[in-house]
Amino acid sequence: MRIGRRFNASCKPLEVASGKLLYVSYVKYLGVCLIAGTNFKCCIHHLKVKFYRVFNSIYAKSKGANSELVIVELLKSYCLPFLLYGMEAVSLTDSNAGALDNCINRIFGVGDYENVKQIRNVFVLFSIKELIERKRRRLLDQLPDSTGYSVIMNIMAPPPK
Repeated sequence: MRIGRRFNASCKPLEVASGKLLYVSYVKYLGVCLIAGTNFKCCIHHLKVKFYRVFNSIYAKSKGANSELVIVELLKSYCLPFLLYGMEAVSLTDSNAGALDNCINRIFGVGDYENVKQIRNVFVLFSIKELIERKRRRLLDQLPDSTGYSVIMNIMAPPPK
């Protein structure tokens, strides 16, 4: 897999231990799926599939509770980790973050954005970008104080607006 202007140019396969490594269009490493292209991109489709699979399983088993609070708490503790796994290591585009937010919004079955926003405020369900930023801060807070730490903070910091 290659990223850059010549990502789709044909290359001779690399030879390692008398075997050939082929070029692929995507790589999944530690839960993050990277896509070959002119720019660095991540694929989130597998995250959405896992999220819906887990939510549907939990929802089918918790219907008897007849409580939205129970379902939302189960969503927070079991389903959100599938959407957020490994996301502190990469920078999501706004469209990818919006697509992941839409996974949560669709669960409530409300079409109006303002109503969904109000429901998420009541249940204290933050946006995906905010959840990822919190995870990133927690990760960086665990690093020891050193010169490398300040370099990482500068790299991981969001661009100024």
